[in-house]
Amino acid sequence: MNRPTLVAGTLLIALVAIFLCLVPKPENDLFFELRTGTEILNSHRLPHFDTYSWPNLGTRWDVPEWGAFVLYALAFRVGGFFGTWLVLALLTVAAGVLVWLRLRQMTGLAWAFSLTALMLLAMKDTLQERPYAFTYLLLAASMGILLRARDGRPKLLLWLPPLCALWTNLHQGVLALVALLLVYALGDALPAIWTKQIGKSAWRMLGTTAACAGAVLVSPYGWRVYWNVFITLRDRNLMANVTEWNPVTALPLTQLEPFLILAVLAFGSLALSGKRSLADTLAVAALFGQALLHARNISLFAVGGTLILAPHFASALPRLRRTLGLSPTAFPRPFLLSSFVLLLITAIGLVSFVSLRKEIGPRGYSPAGIGEAVAGLPGYPADACAFMDAENFPANLRLLNGFETGGFLLWRRPAQPVFVDGRLDVYVGKTFDDMLVLARTPGSQPWAALVQSYDFDCVVTTHKQEAEAFAADPQWQLIYRDPKRPNRPRCRILLRRRPELAGLIARCLEKKRVSE
Repeated sequence: MNRPTLVAGTLLIALVAIFLCLVPKPENDLFFELRTGTEILNSHRLPHFDTYSWPNLGTRWDVPEWGAFVLYALAFRVGGFFGTWLVLALLTVAAGVLVWLRLRQMTGLAWAFSLTALMLLAMKDTLQERPYAFTYLLLAASMGILLRARDGRPKLLLWLPPLCALWTNLHQGVLALVALLLVYALGDALPAIWTKQIGKSAWRMLGTTAACAGAVLVSPYGWRVYWNVFITLRDRNLMANVTEWNPVTALPLTQLEPFLILAVLAFGSLALSGKRSLADTLAVAALFGQALLHARNISLFAVGGTLILAPHFASALPRLRRTLGLSPTAFPRPFLLSSFVLLLITAIGLVSFVSLRKEIGPRGYSPAGIGEAVAGLPGYPADACAFMDAENFPANLRLLNGFETGGFLLWRRPAQPVFVDGRLDVYVGKTFDDMLVLARTPGSQPWAALVQSYDFDCVVTTHKQEAEAFAADPQWQLIYRDPKRPNRPRCRILLRRRPELAGLIARCLEKKRVSE
């Protein structure tokens, strides 16, 4: 492959990644990440207990991803939401380019581009400004190191423990690598068990696994890096009700097509490969199984599975061509390849533009406007927060808010504790279960019992049915409603009729802030 072709392919992969990163997605967690990162920068201390919510005040809260929070906060200081988007875009581009460069050495230009683009398409739903964006890049880098080491350069494995020490402070996805290393060790050891002589490769992989598992502990939170994942995964109610932790059967087929195509290619390549490997097969199966169980792990399968399948795909392709009676140069022809690339990039670009257009706010298509649109900022209750600021809402209110707006509220009004937000490890258990009842069954008897139990002072909601259930109670007064805007949820604020809030209620109603 000549240099101009390599550069062109790299730029095209970068373009696909950028287009996919421009598709807006709910960024419920980004806001509490920005607040946490900013507070770490200002105080030079890491949090260990919750200070953001009032029902769980003082609950143990570990932040193993503190490094990612700080980096996003620094990016926000420099460039606002465009800065945080730029971090996501750079991480995604880097991951795509690493995979592309690895694949093109094995499969050639056409297939390397196709497989890398397919990988990025499979990841599209989890390309968000969150810590796991770091995992996609670090998984691509570490899998590249691992596979090269297994191809005859074992000393490269020495790079994995320090990489894990960095990774553990950016995202707990590092545990996926530890698990994969263990799977590879098992895959190398199983054939050797039959001969009663475990070879150097199995011992080497076991040693690397142990070293990386120890490197994960190079975190201010130590062993709790493991515990933090366990307490989340063990709660079945949480797993069943948080979309990203749902099994893939909860997603529409159209959303799963790139993932399913990659799965067919991966297992098909392993079946037809002349370099068949039990360890590779177990690794792909483990990644695939986790993706089936939890939709958010589709991206881990996309990155890891694509890298693992590359040499097997290159080995299986000639056999498949011979079986079908095709010549080695039958496909792809340059014209077909160029047409495919142009159509693919055009289609992805159009989808990104249409999606972005729906979220564009008052800043338009300026860098700031694009950053805010990708983060979905116009859809969050900014007007309601401005209203609360203008009317000097007291900060000691027992606030009821939804899961999807909690992060924004605690970032936008830091003096006001929230009811819940996206920090699942803080709310796992009773608070999370109560939040589901309050959000899903407004007006019911269990809902009324919880409202009385928590003794809320203020409700901030973007759900009309929930607002109506409170407004129907004479103890509550609707004092604010967002103006109507196309494709935007209307936030409503209600206050409880308490003597200490009577002045605030009267002031809000006098100013006629409730719009029809």
